[in-house]
Amino acid sequence: MPESRRTPSQARSKEKYEQILRAATALIGERGNDSVSMREIAKHAGVALSSIYQYFPDKNAILAAIMQSYFQQIRQNLSEKVASWQSEKEAQQGIINTIDMFYALFKEEPVLATLWAGMQANKQLKDLDTEDTQINAKLLSEKLRDFYPQHSFEALHAAVTLLLHTAGMAVRIAMDLPEEKSLALMEELKTLATLRLQSL
Repeated sequence: MPESRRTPSQARSKEKYEQILRAATALIGERGNDSVSMREIAKHAGVALSSIYQYFPDKNAILAAIMQSYFQQIRQNLSEKVASWQSEKEAQQGIINTIDMFYALFKEEPVLATLWAGMQANKQLKDLDTEDTQINAKLLSEKLRDFYPQHSFEALHAAVTLLLHTAGMAVRIAMDLPEEKSLALMEELKTLATLRLQSL
């Protein structure tokens, strides 16, 4: 997986690090990963090109750092929600709420769809996305096992993994549709998720 060369610890270094990530998010989100150079990111961030290489060996490492931030945001939100589920009914509604949360995030952060697409074009970054999905699937499956003890963890994990991948794809498609059609697509996704949970 592409990794940062080092994580800044001092306030000044942290600010420069964040400037680089903000600049890259704006540029890659607007034009796509392949259309943006490290030099452009440095110029947009107002830092020397050499400063970027102090933290990131290449552009994929920058994109990985950006997406890791989004992944952590989603996982923290998900963890808090999942911990509050006390019944099968709450779990089913929680899954629906998770889809709504995911959709809302993409609506609030329009660049996210482009950033995510950039991950799919690179094997290492795609593996990072898959790893994140597996972590979230494990989190959800362990909780769902409390309400569906008749099913093995493996069966629940497979169902949840497919749901998460489908949700990610559906949300990205929805971003390119008119509002009415994107909402209809999300309702269809929630219906499918509900039916699958009810079948358990």
